[in-house]
Amino acid sequence: MKYKKYTALVVGGNGIIGRNLTKHLSCQSNWNVMVTSRSSLHYETNATFIALDLNKANSLEQYHQKLQEVTHIFYAAYTEKQDPYEQTEANLLLLKNLVFGIEKIANQLQRILFIQGGKAYGAHLGFYKTPALETDLRSITPNFYYDQEDFLKEASRGSHWKWTAIRPDIVMGFTVKNPMNMVNLLAVYASICKEENIPMRFPGSIKAYQILANVTHTDILCKAMQWAAEHAETENEIFNITNGDVFRWSELWPKIGTFFGVAVAEPQTFSLREYMPGKSKLWKTMIKKYNLKPYDLEALVQWGFGDFIFNVETDAFQDVNKARRFGFHEMNGNTEAKLMETFKELQLEKIIPTF
Repeated sequence: MKYKKYTALVVGGNGIIGRNLTKHLSCQSNWNVMVTSRSSLHYETNATFIALDLNKANSLEQYHQKLQEVTHIFYAAYTEKQDPYEQTEANLLLLKNLVFGIEKIANQLQRILFIQGGKAYGAHLGFYKTPALETDLRSITPNFYYDQEDFLKEASRGSHWKWTAIRPDIVMGFTVKNPMNMVNLLAVYASICKEENIPMRFPGSIKAYQILANVTHTDILCKAMQWAAEHAETENEIFNITNGDVFRWSELWPKIGTFFGVAVAEPQTFSLREYMPGKSKLWKTMIKKYNLKPYDLEALVQWGFGDFIFNVETDAFQDVNKARRFGFHEMNGNTEAKLMETFKELQLEKIIPTF
């Protein structure tokens, strides 16, 4: 077997980040890749799959022989809880069980890279200072990103491994069965409007239609995570990662309409979560009509996520110059082009119709 310099353990393999990172690293000549999830993967991969339930403290022990080769952990796992304090406790437990378990096994471990995001700046609360900087102060509200960061800082003291935090903003890219995904939401919404022969209206507020925002495509995010893993100067640092550009929905929305061949009318504020689940029956007929893969709406779209992102009424974007100063120069993306590229991928994979 050809020697490879690094061995990755991708944690959270069924998420949009884990899925795309597994694909990316598996194509790199210097990386062996293992991927883990509590349930079986939703996709095919050449990476070695390991089923881990990180709610259990001893879940890694049965894979001792495989995991002892791990040099890098890419942590993108998440568990949902409605109460923010319970959410923090539950997500910290997953990371603790992983770290305490892998320390007993992988004496070649060099780095734990973990995903944070806009929540680190209070994006989930609505308003936060922009452009957001890695040095911005924390909020008093419970936040599992803070607890995970503090834990890794403390656990790595005097250890042979270091940590790096990567902060994308809203992540866009190809995935299924991971419904908190802006691209799927836009694609499904536009496809339904097209099928019903009605204009695709921006469903958020008028203010939200005009604000400046940014997103992070998985292509750029995966490159950033590989870059950070392979460079010693990124140890114990935090990096914002986005496409590198900003946009207004008012400018992007008509271009989405053009891609799908659907008319665009003026915005009209309404709740996607309240009204769009009623389109489930229509979507099932579209699956048959266009010979789509049989994914229900619930497997593709979380409408409440759309209600949130389409009603942010103040600018929401990050400063990414720190990563550039450290040597990462891939954040020259074009969000519009990346969006259309992913729409095409969804069509080619028969997730949405090609009209």
